[in-house]
Amino acid sequence: MGELAGTVITSMEVAQMVGKKHCDLLRDIRKYCEQLGESKIALGDFFTESTYLDANNQSRPCYLVTKKGCEFIAHKLTGQKGTEFTARYINRFHEMEKDLMNPQPAEIPVGEVASYLKVMDRVAVRQNLAPYKIAENFKKVSEQFGVQLTADFVKIPEYEQLSLDFRKGGGAA
Repeated sequence: MGELAGTVITSMEVAQMVGKKHCDLLRDIRKYCEQLGESKIALGDFFTESTYLDANNQSRPCYLVTKKGCEFIAHKLTGQKGTEFTARYINRFHEMEKDLMNPQPAEIPVGEVASYLKVMDRVAVRQNLAPYKIAENFKKVSEQFGVQLTADFVKIPEYEQLSLDFRKGGGAA
């Protein structure tokens, strides 16, 4: 499977997966970062410093950990702990990859979609759009929100379907 560019999990989630206190994992990651820096290896491929708000709404340090970073941490673990973490992070990244491949329709209340379509209709009518063009737009918007309309929802008038060919003295094609 391809690398999930830009996909990360937090060091808090990693700490939970490996059964460590977050502060202990932070200490380990800082040591890894120092060693990688001395070797002139790009840290961003593995770990990125960040912060989060704790239960008291205070900013606390954490790291964003890439798939490579998880692999790095997994190689430092041995025995059952290493095996369990490897399985957990692999499952987690596969789950994220699946979500990226199959995005869910936006969770927007139906009333808001209906209001949007009403406004869209008023604008289209003011601009003298043909009714079938309005229907095409409605169908596109509806499908973006997971509402499937029938194939015949948009009916193009016959006169719009005709094409005239006057090149060789012919009439309507």
